[in-house]
Amino acid sequence: MPYTVAFSFDTFYDNINLGGNHRSAANGRRDDIVATLEKSSQIVEAFSTGSIPKYTALKNHADLDVMVALHYGKHIKDKTPTQVLQDVRDALGEWRTGVRRNGQAVTLHYKTWPNVDIVPVSRVVNDDGSISHYNVPDSNTDTWIKSKPKTLAATIGSKSSECNHNFRRIIKMIKHWNRIHSDYLRSYHIEVLAIKVLNGNLDDTTWEVFKFFDNARKLLEGPHWYVTGFSDDYLSWSDRQEVLKRFDTAISKSRDAWLKTYGTNSDHKGAIEIWKQIFGTEFPSYG
Repeated sequence: MPYTVAFSFDTFYDNINLGGNHRSAANGRRDDIVATLEKSSQIVEAFSTGSIPKYTALKNHADLDVMVALHYGKHIKDKTPTQVLQDVRDALGEWRTGVRRNGQAVTLHYKTWPNVDIVPVSRVVNDDGSISHYNVPDSNTDTWIKSKPKTLAATIGSKSSECNHNFRRIIKMIKHWNRIHSDYLRSYHIEVLAIKVLNGNLDDTTWEVFKFFDNARKLLEGPHWYVTGFSDDYLSWSDRQEVLKRFDTAISKSRDAWLKTYGTNSDHKGAIEIWKQIFGTEFPSYG
């Protein structure tokens, strides 16, 4: 049982982390889905994306995202995002499907983990033939959203090399915190915030978690642009206020916990109790 904050955080990470290499299993499901879709659709590209291949996934809370670029002229031109998503659902009629909460994917439900979110997109290329970006459907607004998932994955990889392994660890911790505190923030948004606010050597996990809350809160006060669009435009005014309240609480508590650890009396027991308030039951108790 943990008697130090550092050991507590290691245990906490083990409790929430999706360990192992799941890419082969994920790729197998991707290939099966593509083979099914190719019976009725012309696919120009398909690849796995989301938190699993980026190694930012939480145990028991991660689905596989498969981005499927469809032939624009045959399957997307003159159609709304809602129609494109419905076409994909129809093509997968033998599966149990639904539309993801954010309206940007068709979810295939499996009897075993993971479920798969299929994101049908159009591919936009530059004059030299290189890919500019992908247009992702949003059935909630019936608009197309610019996305560069490969660029995001590469940036997370480079930041992890720059900042050490704690970069991805802290992302997972914040995703867990978000999930148990009403789940207002999207996974993509948390990753974008981490890219912005986590820099340099991240060896002191407790300090960096506090600094994430403190610095990310400033970015949450107003619109935040990242690469192709606003990363937070899905937040309503009222939801944003709720997020800010939760960040204020996390900032205060994480600061207190850090001070208890490194203050004059070095109160690890008191610090662990506060961290458990922040991160919930997956964070171990003292002793």
